[in-house]
Amino acid sequence: MPVADQPSGPIELVTVTTFFPNAVNRQRAVFVHNLLRAMMQRCHIEVIAPVPYAPPFGNNPAWREKRSIPATEWMDGLQVVHPRFVVVPKVGWLSGLGYFLGIVRTLRRIVKDRKGVVIHAHCAYPDAVGVALAAALLRLPFLVTAHGSDINVYARQPLLRPQIRWALRRAIGVVAVSRSLEARIAALIGTDATSIACIPCAAYDTTVFFPRPRQQARTALQIAPHARVVLFVGMLVPVKGLEFLVDAWIALQRAGKVDATDRLVLLGEGLQRKLLAERIAEVGMAESVLFGGAVTQAEVATWMSAATLLCLPSRNEGTPNVIVEALACGIPVVASAVGGIPDLLVEGETGLLVPPADVVALSNALARAFEQPWDAKRIADSVANRTWRRIADLNCDFIQTVRQQP
Repeated sequence: MPVADQPSGPIELVTVTTFFPNAVNRQRAVFVHNLLRAMMQRCHIEVIAPVPYAPPFGNNPAWREKRSIPATEWMDGLQVVHPRFVVVPKVGWLSGLGYFLGIVRTLRRIVKDRKGVVIHAHCAYPDAVGVALAAALLRLPFLVTAHGSDINVYARQPLLRPQIRWALRRAIGVVAVSRSLEARIAALIGTDATSIACIPCAAYDTTVFFPRPRQQARTALQIAPHARVVLFVGMLVPVKGLEFLVDAWIALQRAGKVDATDRLVLLGEGLQRKLLAERIAEVGMAESVLFGGAVTQAEVATWMSAATLLCLPSRNEGTPNVIVEALACGIPVVASAVGGIPDLLVEGETGLLVPPADVVALSNALARAFEQPWDAKRIADSVANRTWRRIADLNCDFIQTVRQQP
């Protein structure tokens, strides 16, 4: 696609993604917000964060929430615009088109009379497909960051795979957040189609996540001094494999490996909360499992400082930010060996890897992690180079390179 010549000066960037916080949900995809804040030192950035359209009537809670998101807001010096796009229930293969129709007018207004603008889409579907259509119409260059499920799940669906392939092949560059994701993208689009870079999107804020005295955090959270605390942080949704974690916790209790003071703590909200709570109540373990709901990053850091370990039993992942944050706090991680997770952990030194969907392996790994001595300093040092400043520089360097390619 022919585009205007690109200058070599400061980067004019418009980020387009549904992966972004809003006035209703400040913790949504906060990792993209953190990345953009760090990139602002080298880029002029505006954000288009589309929201699925909700009818202007009815008391459906999800509709009410979407309706209450403002059309425009400011976050840490970033102007964020929230155009609406139509999502047709059970016809997901049309979402890319709906996304395009939702963003194109806003995008045209933002880039009018500006030179050297690059569009950056986070997520391959529907974001990259909608952006690719808009970029073709407006004759603008764009690149895409793929985060995990967009390639691992969506790109396997027959009606979505050709759309995603088309969009990624038209991009001036594609960022994969893990080596495994990079390999899948290369297999999908071919290595000669566009530039592909592996740049992690997992980093941490050094002012928030760092080792703290455990007992101080436990006192603040009213956790027993010698309790074993397994922490999960994330959306309570099927892809996170939380039913396996709950069943592993039940198995540990039945085997006498956890006692009345020990706690499984689930931070986050999602569709599975009710089902998980019912399963826990069914076996009489409600007192040992705490649902903490959605919390701020500062509160997450306090919980990490109080925890014995973080557990992420996901079926699929990209490169989870929460693992880097836990390691920065000096606590080990027990997690599924999927996506970019093996890139983050050193087996036996900073954590333990298990097969996904394997309750026995997960319960055994948790029991081993309880007994194994861990070196908090070594764990924290393992992610010393994964700050937002460094990840931002890698992204900016890649954008500078691909926007100057013929």
